[in-house]
Amino acid sequence: MALKFNRNLAGTLFSAVVIASFFLHASASLGGGKGGLLGGWSRITDTKDSKVVEIGKFAVDQYNEESKSEFKSKLVFKRVVKGETQVVAGTNYRLVISATDGGRRSRSGNKYLAEVWDKPWENFRNLTSFKKL
Repeated sequence: MALKFNRNLAGTLFSAVVIASFFLHASASLGGGKGGLLGGWSRITDTKDSKVVEIGKFAVDQYNEESKSEFKSKLVFKRVVKGETQVVAGTNYRLVISATDGGRRSRSGNKYLAEVWDKPWENFRNLTSFKKL
């Protein structure tokens, strides 16, 4: 029984290996070189980065806008405590934010978990979740 070499099949397999290798290397580099996969969550190392602070302030502002009430005081952004990012069709930010209730005098602030989806090339930003911890 003789095996017949099929050039089309060999070319297809070679292309598949090259493409798979490319995506494996790309996803590893997006994961910070820690073996992370595309779509996985990566820890934010600098919570004072201007982009991270901007996303945190957006989350608090958007929450205030969505929960308008004459009886409810607004939250005031203090800082991003910690966070993670996820590369998808854009970037998801999962941030733990410290904020104070604008109507009360509190130095420590409460902590909130906010998730924001950001696609800067489309000028799109959306608060997908915001809750008190």
